[in-house]
Amino acid sequence: MKKMLFALALSLVAGGSAQARSRPLGAETTIPFASNGGLRDWQRGGAQSDALWVRDRTEQWYLVRLSGRCRFDFPLDTLIYTTDPSGIFDRFSTVRVGSEPYQVCGVRSIVASAPPPGHEGQGRTKPAG
Repeated sequence: MKKMLFALALSLVAGGSAQARSRPLGAETTIPFASNGGLRDWQRGGAQSDALWVRDRTEQWYLVRLSGRCRFDFPLDTLIYTTDPSGIFDRFSTVRVGSEPYQVCGVRSIVASAPPPGHEGQGRTKPAG
């Protein structure tokens, strides 16, 4: 009985990770475990763009659209973001861009994405504390 329960638990874990990997591109989503370094890399959209691509610790890319007047009209050296109490980055999160004073941007949407054009550019992210 223990072997059967262990095999069932193992198949559920494996199935869950395979399901996360096979997510449809363009689907609205959230990013679990984003706190504590869960967002590894980022790449901004062009000037006057509200687009931000982020990559999580499982190497999955997401296209984040920011709300309001948030545009990347300046070099983006630091990206600071908030998550909910359980560490999920979602459309209720915020992103702070620029240098002090930071421009605080709301997240309008997060969709599963292919890597951004020229994604070899690396960035650093840190959760807001």
